[in-house]
Amino acid sequence: MTIQPTDSLPHLMTEEQYLRLPEAAAREIEVVHGHVIVSESPTPEHNRIARRLADAMERLPSTEPCLRIDTDIDVVLWRVLKFTFRRPDVVVYRCLDKPGAKPEATDALIVVEVSSPSTAAEDLLDKKAQYARVGIPLYLVVMLDSKFGIDEVLEFRLDAHAREYRLHQIHRGTVALSHVVVGEIPMAELTR
Repeated sequence: MTIQPTDSLPHLMTEEQYLRLPEAAAREIEVVHGHVIVSESPTPEHNRIARRLADAMERLPSTEPCLRIDTDIDVVLWRVLKFTFRRPDVVVYRCLDKPGAKPEATDALIVVEVSSPSTAAEDLLDKKAQYARVGIPLYLVVMLDSKFGIDEVLEFRLDAHAREYRLHQIHRGTVALSHVVVGEIPMAELTR
């Protein structure tokens, strides 16, 4: 039996404990309300789609003076009452002043989850509610089919008063963005 880096982790974790973890263990988890969530490594197809989407978004014009677009990077959602961070597949955020700093929820303008049939419930319920709660303006969910093709991309926009996302558009064939990054991305470009 192989011992995994996450086998000896506590079930509850503070931010300080998380920051002291070896990188191999830290890369395999998220922390939600202080609870350690072990995340299975995504498939190569999943990662490829996320990377290509981030690359395509970087090539589009922006309404912001300075943006960063990254894949698989921690975003701290809140620290009080219990530490919570997620690692969206793609995050678009305002440039940070400090080199090496990771974005906070207040820096994030768009988060994207690439969702397979096995992760759709978490992406469309838990993560959607958490991202809305912290006020991230736009949430995209790339819905994959069982063969790793893209069925559709769901675009949710924040209703700031209700702190809930409302379905704004369902993209098929092309993702047409008009918030923060502006332009069209053919879905075939993401799955080639």
